[in-house]
Amino acid sequence: MKRLVFYCPGYDLRPLRSSLPLIEREFEAFLEIRKLAGRLEAPVDGLDPGRSTATWEGRVSWPGAKVHTRFVQLGWRDVIKPDFERSWPRMAADAISSFWHYAKAGGYRAAVKSNWAHGLFCLYPEIGFALCLALGIVPPLLLAAFLFDLDGDAGPQVSSQLLALAVIIGVSTLWIAGLHRFFSWLEPRIYLRYLINSWHFMARLARNEHAQMLDRIEEFAELIVAMEEEAGQDEELVFVSHSCGTFVAIYVLAGVLRRRPEIGQRPGGFAFVTLGPAFECLGGFGSKGSFSEAMSKVALSDVDWTDVYAPHDLVCGGRTAPVARYATAITEADMRREPRRFSVRVPDRMTKELFRHLRYRFFELHFCYFLSSIRPGLFDFYRLTLGPKRASAQLEAWSRGED
Repeated sequence: MKRLVFYCPGYDLRPLRSSLPLIEREFEAFLEIRKLAGRLEAPVDGLDPGRSTATWEGRVSWPGAKVHTRFVQLGWRDVIKPDFERSWPRMAADAISSFWHYAKAGGYRAAVKSNWAHGLFCLYPEIGFALCLALGIVPPLLLAAFLFDLDGDAGPQVSSQLLALAVIIGVSTLWIAGLHRFFSWLEPRIYLRYLINSWHFMARLARNEHAQMLDRIEEFAELIVAMEEEAGQDEELVFVSHSCGTFVAIYVLAGVLRRRPEIGQRPGGFAFVTLGPAFECLGGFGSKGSFSEAMSKVALSDVDWTDVYAPHDLVCGGRTAPVARYATAITEADMRREPRRFSVRVPDRMTKELFRHLRYRFFELHFCYFLSSIRPGLFDFYRLTLGPKRASAQLEAWSRGED
């Protein structure tokens, strides 16, 4: 059996050499759990589009069947890299703008109403940003008030005022530099800068103001169509996305459907899978516009779509029905078809020790979809992409708790 898997990652600046080890480790665990033989080939990185697209191959021997899968990771690291190269004043101004647009569109209210835990996560970048801003501004202001108050008690002397001003500037500079160093050390643990930057990215994409990303989306659509045409008729196509990559994938699939409306009917099969969806994050900037149009395009197609979420994953807004919420371009006369939706059942798919470790490490837990399941009948990324069943049939079985 042959399969071609396209994977759209989330808002992730890490190169493939940093993210792929998780896949390799869990693939080996999958083989051991299932008592199978298989291997992953070395990846080829630095491909177009963006010189950040990568490919690799995997093979697994099942009883009575051999599966050969080609993986294509759609790269957009180069698009988000400038977000991390902005000056701090520019980042602060962009953050305030993006938070304002999200609040104005009712994004926070909708997120909290739909899923209070995910709603709190949506508030995390704003609260963290406000705290950082307060820590940077309030102490220097208090110091200035204290020193000028002392100077006023001593009488108006120009020399003492200049000395106080020099102390304020020097101490404030050291304080802000220390804060910057502290938060840089803390960033790999709290991902605050990542989230602030991602909000800026989503604000531009939602308002059609991110020309580079919109161009990349069209390039991805062209790549998928071109590779689909080259694939064998019996080769299955699976389009998987994760986190912020889920709403990017909606845009991409809409572009594919404009070029190949019948792709859902191809003989080898075509399955679309969104893991740990972040629709609430982008959709919170408004239920109308290009994202609504793309969601409506996907909803009206005959593509087999499965939305997989984890209630324990606060970063994921998976409890929201995406078509009903965001496909506002569909009229009442049209059929609103929601994707097949089910939970990965985090506590059941891993050991108790691992669950205890990940339970409150929310950013690590957000990648639980790529952990091999220790129990049958539950979602498993490696059985989906390297298993003997067609993806649609396998996903339908998992939705019923079967393997």
